[in-house]
Amino acid sequence: MEKLKPRAVIFDLGSTLIEYESIPCSELSVIASRSVWSFLTDKGFKVPPEEEFIDTFEYIKNEFRKPARENLTEWSIPQAAERLLAEFGIESQDGLVKKLFQAYYRPVAEQIYAYDDTAETLERVKRRGMVVGLISNTIFPEQTHRDELKKFKLHKFFDFAIFSSTFGVRKPHPDIFCAAANMAGSAPAECVYVGDRYVEDYRGPTEVGMPAVLKIVRYREYPQDLLGEIPTINSLSELTNYIDI
Repeated sequence: MEKLKPRAVIFDLGSTLIEYESIPCSELSVIASRSVWSFLTDKGFKVPPEEEFIDTFEYIKNEFRKPARENLTEWSIPQAAERLLAEFGIESQDGLVKKLFQAYYRPVAEQIYAYDDTAETLERVKRRGMVVGLISNTIFPEQTHRDELKKFKLHKFFDFAIFSSTFGVRKPHPDIFCAAANMAGSAPAECVYVGDRYVEDYRGPTEVGMPAVLKIVRYREYPQDLLGEIPTINSLSELTNYIDI
């Protein structure tokens, strides 16, 4: 097969460049909610007992997730935290929502890491003169992820980055891929997208005419009948099988 020679390579973030799910996502969500409860109780706020608090926070997050699934509009943890405070009659003042997010994010930050071949792969793409971009579905504020990229010394490789919490819609919405192609200064067909979820990171870009490579991760479910028909990799270093880098 002739290798692709795109003008731009656009990457997903979580489970593609950085591992966020060392702890299963559902479990980590509860741990993060517990961290918020601990923060509020330590500060003397009157909140329900731990389990009731966590159940309420998880319920609120699920209420935000429903429209996100249905129409691909994005939400954020700070939005959910603000509603949580209102639920318990606590005034949102003196940067309290921001402090709640920091408490929520702390256990997340403790377990994330960049894959061993992330920096090397990005550098190879960059050396070939290709535009390097990023599209990330996230319920965290954009600055959180920009700080992560700096922490792992990955920020220097990117020409642009789009985060759904800022952009307003999430993958696989076509607008986010078209916006990325526009920022890359190329047509979608001149780009390649790399990510780990079939619907969001393969079907989404290909439906706007953007070729894609699907990174297979062990805890993700994929349509088995299609895996032999589409470009797949098990690690970023295998991108050389499909892209001329």
